[in-house]
Amino acid sequence: MATAAIIGGGIGGLATAALLTEQGWEVEVFERAPSLPGTGTALGMWPEALAVLDRAGAGERVREIGIDQRFAEIRSAEGHRLGSRVEAKGATVIISRPRLLESLAAAAPAVRFGERRTDLDGLDHDVIVGADGINSITRTHVLGHVVEPRPLGVDVLIGRCPGSTDVFTEYWGPGRLFGVTPRDGGFINWYAEFDPAAIPAACPDPDADPRGFLRAAYRGWDPRVIETIEGIEVESALHYRSRDLPRLPRIVRDNVALIGDAAHAMAPNLGRGACETLLDAAALADALGAADTFSGDASAALAGYERARRLAGQRTMLLSRAMRYTALTSRLRAPRDLLLRGIAAVA
Repeated sequence: MATAAIIGGGIGGLATAALLTEQGWEVEVFERAPSLPGTGTALGMWPEALAVLDRAGAGERVREIGIDQRFAEIRSAEGHRLGSRVEAKGATVIISRPRLLESLAAAAPAVRFGERRTDLDGLDHDVIVGADGINSITRTHVLGHVVEPRPLGVDVLIGRCPGSTDVFTEYWGPGRLFGVTPRDGGFINWYAEFDPAAIPAACPDPDADPRGFLRAAYRGWDPRVIETIEGIEVESALHYRSRDLPRLPRIVRDNVALIGDAAHAMAPNLGRGACETLLDAAALADALGAADTFSGDASAALAGYERARRLAGQRTMLLSRAMRYTALTSRLRAPRDLLLRGIAAVA
């Protein structure tokens, strides 16, 4: 029997577990958290990610729970549209992270919750998959040294508020942006990304008083932004400092492979992180193949996975970083806005 150990029971770990189990592999998933999370932001499942979810046995459930995203637009802080509204090309579903994980967990083998791994000692599986996120211990094994995440110089505050929308809207201002997106369960997903240096002095602390912070930081912005801020569920607000990874020279070593944030953690500005993780999971499962055809030597198969996904993930990571800079820039905003309008006019 071909065996796989998966370190991390998040999106990538659960998707890989479901896909390999479908191919006859015996899979163990080690997750340090005591259970699936009850909170988290909304994630966009683009058509290619939905195709992976279908393969994993979770696509139907995700479509039932999620909300179709039909339109997307970028506006200035004052509410002026920067280019025309863009209609989604193909099915794009927005679903909250907890509901996505529940859907994948229902299709994956039982997860060993509360299993915090500090190294790979004692794992004698044919394949070991590092799906353990931006602070991956598996990455240290693959590279032979610690690679620290890089601060991007911006903070993110996310949460939810009651309501509904089928439009993904971002408002861009100097050093700040504010997003409003669909979300399942009768809620709207919101997020604020900001350069701390661009925030007015004497703002309340975003952890202690998220609504007060947002009121001060986004005073004078479009009424939709202000209305959303007034309606936020304070208890759902989460504040973190955005980070990504440098480009890694490898994501595979012998029988160990990295996927998702362990391989290419990225800024959230393209909304592609979860999708890239699912594409990693599918490529890894394809490279390994069915358990009854596995030769017992994973190195050649994992080399094929690395060729398929290392540079692809890193390209998206670089584009996400560039989009973050474009959205938050305080310089050359007028040419940027004209360029966006021009792109939208011919898109």
